[in-house]
Amino acid sequence: MSPRSRRWISAALAAMVLALAAGAFSNPADDVDAKQRELERIRKEIESQRAKSKQLQTQERQALKTLSSLDKEIDLTNRYIKRLAEQEEILDERVGDLRVQIGGREIVLTQQEEALAARIRQMYKRDPQYRWEILLGAQSFNEAMTRYQFMKLVTAQDAKLINEFRESKTRLEVESARLAESLQEIIEVRAAREAESKQLENTKKKRQTTLSQIRNEKNRNADAIKELEKAQEEMQALIDEIIRRRVSDQDLPPSGEFAAMKGRLPWPVNGKMIRGFGKHTHPKYGTVTMNNGIDIQAPGGTPIIAVAAGVVEFVDWIDAFGKCVILNHGGGFYTLYAHVSTTMVAQGQKISRGQAIAEVGDTGSLQGYVCHFEVRQARKALNPIEWLGRKPSS
Repeated sequence: MSPRSRRWISAALAAMVLALAAGAFSNPADDVDAKQRELERIRKEIESQRAKSKQLQTQERQALKTLSSLDKEIDLTNRYIKRLAEQEEILDERVGDLRVQIGGREIVLTQQEEALAARIRQMYKRDPQYRWEILLGAQSFNEAMTRYQFMKLVTAQDAKLINEFRESKTRLEVESARLAESLQEIIEVRAAREAESKQLENTKKKRQTTLSQIRNEKNRNADAIKELEKAQEEMQALIDEIIRRRVSDQDLPPSGEFAAMKGRLPWPVNGKMIRGFGKHTHPKYGTVTMNNGIDIQAPGGTPIIAVAAGVVEFVDWIDAFGKCVILNHGGGFYTLYAHVSTTMVAQGQKISRGQAIAEVGDTGSLQGYVCHFEVRQARKALNPIEWLGRKPSS
């Protein structure tokens, strides 16, 4: 086989390999667009929440509402930063794919350029009358027609070679432009992530300032208690609404199953109980508050589990309780898990006993990282200690 033939075959094989490679890589453009839409939605939520936080900070006697608003802002900002990191990862993947495609395209372009240059040199060396010599040198009319068809084929092949070279060069330029665009997007996403991280730190400082004011000022403490009592009323109204709107218990555990577990339920989180059920008197101000559950202190991010099988009735924010999860266990029994950070369940989802449903957080909390846990039978708050089994060893 001649060197020229080998070059033609190499170019053809390289083109096939490149085509297959291009098909093998999934173009993550759709993922980037989807992430961009989600980022824009969260961005608007953050702006709205920051406006609320700023408004509350200018008002007096709004301690817990300010804290709750800042907690929501922190939660949204954390989600936004996470989505930015995911978008950056997708863009990094796109850049990697483009670099592979460009590398393959450059190989094909080089081979096509070499083949085209060889063909031009060959044509340059030949006599201008070469084509006529081929035709006139035929021994018969049929041979002349055969030679003519062959020359047409060679001419078409030359034109194809030139067109393929031009197309490859254009594609290389397009892919190089896409690469430059993606690299610029990565720079912008990283800058946005850094800016949001700084904003997050500022918001956390505001939260700490608000928390210190609540803890140290008597008037604010009294206001916080009023807001807590109001939040408890809202909690009761929420549970009443849950009871009212439930039309079927088919998806709930059998009636009596939860009651049969009294005194044997697992603890929702492994930690230290810092506040029990019932009335509590503030050691400094003498104010009395009612705790409808227990507060378990644990490191942030510690898993919180469902103490029994049930259905998720509520996953959202409640002032003074932060982000909450409420489970319906059938027979009129409910459990509530408050001050959580990350949630792992959705409303209407069936939950099994011991399943992780959230992580310990400090949303709406005056006590740092804590899980507020309640057991309720319809409207009545029950003492969780009477329902929980042996406390796990720390």
